[in-house]
Amino acid sequence: MKKFLLLMGLLTSISVWAGDKELLQQRLDKIDGFYAHFSQEVKTADNQLVQEGRGELWVTRPYYFNWTMNEPDETSIISDGTNMWVYTPAVEQVSVMDLKKAVDNRLMLLITDSRNAIWNVYTVTRKQDSFTLKPTDGSNQDFVISVLPTGMISNFSIIEEDGQRSYYELSSQKLGKVDLSKFKFTPPAGIAIDDQR
Repeated sequence: MKKFLLLMGLLTSISVWAGDKELLQQRLDKIDGFYAHFSQEVKTADNQLVQEGRGELWVTRPYYFNWTMNEPDETSIISDGTNMWVYTPAVEQVSVMDLKKAVDNRLMLLITDSRNAIWNVYTVTRKQDSFTLKPTDGSNQDFVISVLPTGMISNFSIIEEDGQRSYYELSSQKLGKVDLSKFKFTPPAGIAIDDQR
């Protein structure tokens, strides 16, 4: 009997994870895309403020995004659905890589496609509208995403292995697909291109 109860407990906990992951995917699927302002706070494990920033985010599912940090330094991460461009004007360089192999941008892969195989390496636990994603493949970042029942993302955090947390609060949101021209990137003249494809 004890073995049976233990087995039932394990099965129940596994189904809770599956249920939470499925619910998060269903919520994300409700919106084809969005535009938002964001504010950023980066804090150490002991809650010391390291950086504050601001920027804008455009998303059209699946795989299109334009993440532009305006402060403190300008940086753009743009995906045209196939390639991911990382452009920092101050260093006059742009890096381009295959989006599906861009391990540094797993969060955007998860947000922009609920059917990406990357979901298979995450366990998801829910507390109200907040979902914690923990990798099972040795990756060193956890994510916490707050998604309302309507599908709107209100905030998210990226938690590093050392406990550093980058928190992003989204505001001024406009829901709906964004024109694909927002996800095209043409390197400015004279910019060095680091092609990692």
